[in-house]
Amino acid sequence: MDKKTAIRKIGQAIKNRRVLELFYILNDGTKMYFVVAPVCIKENDGRQYLMSLDCIERAFVFDIARIDSLSEYWTDFTLAKRFNIESFTSKVFREGKHIDGYITMENNDLDALREDLGEIESEIKHIVGSQEDEWVKIPETVDRKKLEELLESRCYCLDMLFRKDSDGLEKFRKINSLLKELSDRLYWKRAKVYRHYLSSGVDKEFDDDFMIEADLKFVYNGKESVAVLGDEKYYGSDFNYMMNVISDFYHGHPLAGASYSKSFRSTDRPEMSDEELELDNRYGWGEMKIWIPELDGIDICNAVNEMRVYNNYSVADLLRMNDFWCEVKAVYQHIRDQNGNRWTSQELSGLKV
Repeated sequence: MDKKTAIRKIGQAIKNRRVLELFYILNDGTKMYFVVAPVCIKENDGRQYLMSLDCIERAFVFDIARIDSLSEYWTDFTLAKRFNIESFTSKVFREGKHIDGYITMENNDLDALREDLGEIESEIKHIVGSQEDEWVKIPETVDRKKLEELLESRCYCLDMLFRKDSDGLEKFRKINSLLKELSDRLYWKRAKVYRHYLSSGVDKEFDDDFMIEADLKFVYNGKESVAVLGDEKYYGSDFNYMMNVISDFYHGHPLAGASYSKSFRSTDRPEMSDEELELDNRYGWGEMKIWIPELDGIDICNAVNEMRVYNNYSVADLLRMNDFWCEVKAVYQHIRDQNGNRWTSQELSGLKV
């Protein structure tokens, strides 16, 4: 990519506070994809660099001459009020780790993380309101985009603190094992219900489609829903209030936990295995390990992965979850139009919604 063009596009993105996606040329000539928030352009040792942050505020610094292509991403960003560009760039060039022509560095200042966390949670409390009768209800008038951004920032601070918590991994293994066990029970029950339907036969007079739905999620029902682990002072979060807010924010979210649905398939037979029926509980989800490398080697279950990745519960929040809801539902569907014509499951699956 032409260097002048790259600098012009980066400058526009910085001015408009737009996230960038780019392909970067590594030492072996291959290209690596990044999505980053651009901070500024700085010169160091005769080269011009794009100073940037990723979604969990790790620093990524790119030699602009090695950027193969870039474009604006679909979202925007804002820098924290206390963010100092000069100290940021100086620290990155002084302490950053050089990899394949770019530089990366994580925030290791635990006191600064706690300070940021305190400011973030104070702002959340300001826009959401007080916790009355042991329950926080998010006002309908709240700026949900702003609140979600704050929850994402809070999650980052707590996950970085977790990475320095020497006892955290053992606690993580405990909650991960519990949710694996609950997931296994949920998936077994789901497969049992589906096989019963296959064995009993399709009711052709009514069944235009049949679905089996299963959910495992954390629910906040008061202070007893949040376990006290004794390390609350280390993190400095108001876990009870914040987990209440997150639970309310994602209430009804399709990925609030281990959520799954399966429609009837005419080729399915009751004697088929769970795997053949696509009803088996699979482990080994790896998205969390991208952000928290310390979890490498742990077989992360689907429920843990979805609650962290899609719901802005930090790992420290996961460790405190003490109230889980498991539910399996059989849904029989009968659909007609005004002329009495029926929809088939195949026709329904082709609809665009």
